[in-house]
Amino acid sequence: MRKCQAVIGCGGSLLQDVTSFRSLVFYCLLIWLAKRMNKKVALLGQGLGPLKRSISRKLAKHTLNACDLVTFREQVSFETARKLGVHEEICSVTADLTFVWDDLPNRELKAGLGVNLRPVKEHWRIDALATAIENALKEGNRILLLPLQPKSDELALRPLAKFPQANWWRYETWLDGLKGISKVGLLVAMRLHALIAACLLGIPFVGLNYDPKVANILSGVIGGRLLSLSAEESEFANAIKQTISDRAACSDKLREFAATQKAEAQRNFELLASAF
Repeated sequence: MRKCQAVIGCGGSLLQDVTSFRSLVFYCLLIWLAKRMNKKVALLGQGLGPLKRSISRKLAKHTLNACDLVTFREQVSFETARKLGVHEEICSVTADLTFVWDDLPNRELKAGLGVNLRPVKEHWRIDALATAIENALKEGNRILLLPLQPKSDELALRPLAKFPQANWWRYETWLDGLKGISKVGLLVAMRLHALIAACLLGIPFVGLNYDPKVANILSGVIGGRLLSLSAEESEFANAIKQTISDRAACSDKLREFAATQKAEAQRNFELLASAF
């Protein structure tokens, strides 16, 4: 830090205590250390929270107020910061930085359906999802299993690997992991950045709302096709069926949404340039 002029936190939800309280303390200490060294600090494209502890909310408030610029990737996080007492003059609402990804892969269909899951702490009806997927697939259709964090996501996807038409998407880099999404006609996914990649590529999807950030960013574009993990088999099946039947209109809507979000995401860098 002594050798730099500014410290920039890019993307994600750095200030939250769900992963662990230690994670929140770690990022707060980094920001406070940077300010002690008289460095400029910006947090770009941030989500905020959840903050379950009162001490977490106090830490987040004082840490954000120490920053020179904070941009939030959706309105809910901005409102959370405002309620905490963060100075509005340093805050703006933009969009997730993933939306500026413009080196998009060519579409090359290898499977009718792609699935991305990640481990979650709560028990959920993966059996209901598996049955809905199995019933929705036409004979001969392939499933592409898309782990974006290989070891952990592979474990979450293992119950679906039993299907004879399922194949794994193997890759070496994170970017190649996202490219796997371009190989499917429809996506069922948990991870936010898998769903954002689908928006950019115009791939219809059903989202699994394992975390508030997914709904905060995407509920406006996919509505009823964003399901809780406690959904019943019929709800999963209906969402998949609806997405298949509305494929063309859904693709157009996703591309329009992605274009709007990309413009907002690029504002992160404009605001950074004007603040520094």
